[in-house]
Amino acid sequence: MKTDLRASIDIGSNSVLLLIADLTNNKFNEISKRSYITSLGKDLDKNQAFHPESMQATYDAIKDYAEECDTHNIPRELIIATATEASRVAQNSTDFFIKIKNDLGVNIQTITTQAEAYFSTKGILFNSKFNSEIITIMDIGGASTELIKVNTKNFNILEMISLPIGAVRASQWLEDGLFVQKLQKTLIDFRGEIDKFQSQELFCVAGTVTSLGNMHLQHKEFIEDDVHGLVLKSEDIDNLFKKYSDYFPADFMGNFPFLQKRSNSIKGGLHLVYHLVHRLLVKEITISTYGLRFGTILEGKIKKDFLHVR
Repeated sequence: MKTDLRASIDIGSNSVLLLIADLTNNKFNEISKRSYITSLGKDLDKNQAFHPESMQATYDAIKDYAEECDTHNIPRELIIATATEASRVAQNSTDFFIKIKNDLGVNIQTITTQAEAYFSTKGILFNSKFNSEIITIMDIGGASTELIKVNTKNFNILEMISLPIGAVRASQWLEDGLFVQKLQKTLIDFRGEIDKFQSQELFCVAGTVTSLGNMHLQHKEFIEDDVHGLVLKSEDIDNLFKKYSDYFPADFMGNFPFLQKRSNSIKGGLHLVYHLVHRLLVKEITISTYGLRFGTILEGKIKKDFLHVR
């Protein structure tokens, strides 16, 4: 019997994620799931380009993932590799991805904000339970945050916006003393659109919120099964903010070793979650560990109209 092995790589502004799965006979069997924090969005607002150290870390991560795909006999040209906000902004992203294609044989496709919302939603709907037909999803990345309202019955995305603020950007703004100014400008610029996503419940995906869930549970190691489906009340977010909002990266690492390099961006992510939860009048959030890389691997391909064009 011919197997249907697939691999997806999600190249974000903070992390590079791998998923390998067997979808033979329409059954989903997870083979491998890995992550590297490469901070591709570091100093992006200042330089409008990828930082050389982040590029090298990203290159090394993709090389490692490609070699793992080799062991599963997945051709490198069939790896579904997508890039998001940092790659839409960085002026040197095209040259960098051409180098990766030439050196490693992995074709990276930069996708639109609409595609990002679509694939994140597809991932969440794949393995979550819902009490309501209409739900609101928040996907906080390193450089952007997507808010998505979707009908769970027919997978119809009713509304979506992409806010130009994420955990890496927010952390940089905090360091530069610009966070309040930048956040207020974003909320004013998108005021009319943000109001459409006010909801008592949010379904949240991506590394910032899954890390906060793990911190809430006081785990030293990341335990995915404990985080997926975890419900946090708005008071829980408030308590996390009160306790950790003034921490430095070393403090985060000392208390939560699983954060590793994410300790450099979790503070910005925490501030962002806290303010957005209050802005959207949220009472509780439900965490999902099934995000964009699950959506792309389930889809199996990237349609042309999902590709970002400079």
